[in-house]
Amino acid sequence: MTQIPDFQALFRVSPYPYLLMDRAFNIIGANDAYLAATGRSEAELLGRYVFDAFPENPDDPGSTNLAEVRASILRAIASGEPDTTAFLRYSVPRQTPAGTVFDERFWSTVHTPIRGADGEVAFVAQNAIDVSDLYSFDRASQTATLVPAGAGTGSRADDFSRAQMHEAMSRILSDERSHLRNLFNQAPGFVAVLTGENHVFEIVNEAYYQLVGHRDIIGKPLLEALPEMRGQVYANLLDEVRGSGKAFIGRDLPAQLHRVPGEPPIESWVDVLYQPIFGKDGVASGIFVQGHDVSEGHAAQLAQRDSAERLADGMLAARMVVWDIDLASGGIEFSSNANLVLGTGDGRLDAVVAAIPAEDAARLQAARARAIAERSGYEIIVRFVRPADGRTIWIDVRGKVRCNAAGEPVSVRGVTLDITERIKAEEDLRDAHRRKDEFLAMLAHELRNPLAPISSAAQLLTRISPGDQRLRHATDIIVRQVEHITGLVDDLIDVSRVTRGLISTDQQPCDIARIAEQALEQVRPALDARGHQLAVTLPSPPAFILGDEKRLVQAFGNLLSNAAKYTPDGGHIALAVEVAGTLVRVTVSDDGIGIGATLLPRVFDLFTQGERSADRAQGGLGVGLAVVKSLVELHGGQVSAASAGVGTGSTFTVSLPLLHRGEAPAEQDVAEPVAAAGGLRLLVVDDNPDAAMMLSMLLEASGYEVASENGSHAGLARALAWRPDVCLLDIGLPDMDGYELARRICSAPELAHCLLIAVTGYGQHEDKQKAFAAGFDHHLVKPVNTAELTALLQQRAGR
Repeated sequence: MTQIPDFQALFRVSPYPYLLMDRAFNIIGANDAYLAATGRSEAELLGRYVFDAFPENPDDPGSTNLAEVRASILRAIASGEPDTTAFLRYSVPRQTPAGTVFDERFWSTVHTPIRGADGEVAFVAQNAIDVSDLYSFDRASQTATLVPAGAGTGSRADDFSRAQMHEAMSRILSDERSHLRNLFNQAPGFVAVLTGENHVFEIVNEAYYQLVGHRDIIGKPLLEALPEMRGQVYANLLDEVRGSGKAFIGRDLPAQLHRVPGEPPIESWVDVLYQPIFGKDGVASGIFVQGHDVSEGHAAQLAQRDSAERLADGMLAARMVVWDIDLASGGIEFSSNANLVLGTGDGRLDAVVAAIPAEDAARLQAARARAIAERSGYEIIVRFVRPADGRTIWIDVRGKVRCNAAGEPVSVRGVTLDITERIKAEEDLRDAHRRKDEFLAMLAHELRNPLAPISSAAQLLTRISPGDQRLRHATDIIVRQVEHITGLVDDLIDVSRVTRGLISTDQQPCDIARIAEQALEQVRPALDARGHQLAVTLPSPPAFILGDEKRLVQAFGNLLSNAAKYTPDGGHIALAVEVAGTLVRVTVSDDGIGIGATLLPRVFDLFTQGERSADRAQGGLGVGLAVVKSLVELHGGQVSAASAGVGTGSTFTVSLPLLHRGEAPAEQDVAEPVAAAGGLRLLVVDDNPDAAMMLSMLLEASGYEVASENGSHAGLARALAWRPDVCLLDIGLPDMDGYELARRICSAPELAHCLLIAVTGYGQHEDKQKAFAAGFDHHLVKPVNTAELTALLQQRAGR
């Protein structure tokens, strides 16, 4: 049975003669027993209309009763139960020397319907049983008579009555039908038979239902039974097979199937075979479908492919190349990403070695030779010049020697990793450690410098009388050096906030010339002290930018301060402000010590400084330019440095967006409120007795009535009892910190009038926010700026 190969074995294993036909009476199978009984070949029967294959004998019209056979088949289809014909006579013509003679044979046929998985009849199996020995035939009268039992015409006539025979036939055929049905459903793949132009389902097995889901499909066209097939390739393929009459084999085809109603489609992958079933006219009337669900295998292939892709992506992300060296040929085989990582995929080992600097190549070859001799592995870091672009990278080469069964080295397998970024990071880390050590050394020097005169002045104060002129000099030295230390601490606080991104700006329209002049005012004492010659150029009409005036003054002041530090006495410094299109450029230039070529690219890095003399006369911590860069970028600008080299001076240029040009509005003078010091009660709370005493003495010298306490609980008790006008509280108090002390003072009704000022060493932005949240009105950082404190107290006194 070439058309339906799965049924061939099915029928051939049965000892009974079987003919298989579809519902349209087209023969689609016959087993060997049937072919032997009818004297026909398989080629004569397949695809033919059954009544064309077995016509009535024209020389003996009564030989077959086709009407009875047709009626029996239709009854079987309609009832779904086996149906038998009583008997029919079939005259087999045989040629003899005397002419054609007919061998009379009598048959009883049983038509057994074969249902699909949904219970609908899809095929009919015809089983023909030769009962010739049960009948005698009178040709003249065209009648057949059942031979009585025991008549001696044959053993079967002795054993069976006609009724017994039919009962036995029915039992045998029922068993056979179940056998065929089980074999059909136990087929290793899914099976279906489709008929007609619309591919109507005639029969499917259980495997097919498992593929598409258990739903009502028998007797329905493909696109009605499986509407999700619309738009997929299968309907077109079936049309092509039916039209061409040629079989189709498909491998690993996707199919979207609604196996469960109401749920999203499930993607399956199938191998299919479509074979045409031909009718009596030689035209394909149906299609036999068989195949296998290969979804699991497809998923495994996808997983394997995905794993390979992930491995390749991981190797590329890790900048890793896998390779094998054939020691006999000297060839090297790389993984596919070699060109991306190494810039070459050359399969010659000598060509790869040629890309390694000679010194490193010698070390690499020595390590490999040692590993070969020892049958072991090696690991070494070398430089590699990428042939693709000439760029030098650092690679970590790791290899392991592989031996044959005799223990002889035959190859080396290994990996190469591009570790350029790691090497650079290590270099940067070493540089950072070096700069940290330099910074700590600078910090120690910068702090010791002002501490030395402060210490000496303090000791001098214990030895001189109040009227001695040296008292004023010692006091001036202490104040000046404390201001210097305060400036260093402020620089450190600023750079800390820069690195953490905590600097904020309050940007308003402001005159760039005014900002430049304020910066000059701050550094003019340093310029005058060293006799620098200053040239200033300002724009006319005025140029306005959007900026935070205080922060920009700080930035330009740092640039001018650096110029003053690194320009010898009597040198030239120029400050120029000009408008260039939509930008305002502020340039600070000098003819000082200049910047070396190695330092210039890093001049805005944190803690970066050039070489200085042993006495470090210029001072500073190497943070000023880093702060400048950050502040300028916060204003949407850029800063750059230029120098022709050491001893040639330097130029720093700041570019900021221009807002507009024009005259500034006239400013009205506002009189500063001045109030007498007397009349205010001040309470100082600080756990450092020396700090509390000195601040109290300073305030008393200014005419205020002052009390001091060294503990938070004592300070709260004094405040409740004495009711001061102003409380100056330290934050870092033991037992109860300054925040909690402020909250308790604010909660006391009798102290509602009290002004709270935080006097603390905590000066970060978040420290100020916490102070204001606790109830403080102002926040001052130690050492306190006397002028700022005096102004606050005068405002309080003037209320």
